[in-house]
Amino acid sequence: MPAEPKGKPSGPWTAQEIAREERANQVRALRDQEKTPEERLEETVRLSRFISELRQGLPGDARGED
Repeated sequence: MPAEPKGKPSGPWTAQEIAREERANQVRALRDQEKTPEERLEETVRLSRFISELRQGLPGDARGED
């Protein structure tokens, strides 16, 4: 019988997780600052279209009933 996957531990983040997240946020912020206004606009439009497609769902997609 396969072992069950370990779930994410509940509780507050560890100091290591917090530090890693802060470093990742700094890298993201620097990367965003390097983008031109045109690149940012293109990214915003792409994300907007993506969200719109997600909201529409797939053809034949059945929504859950309460």
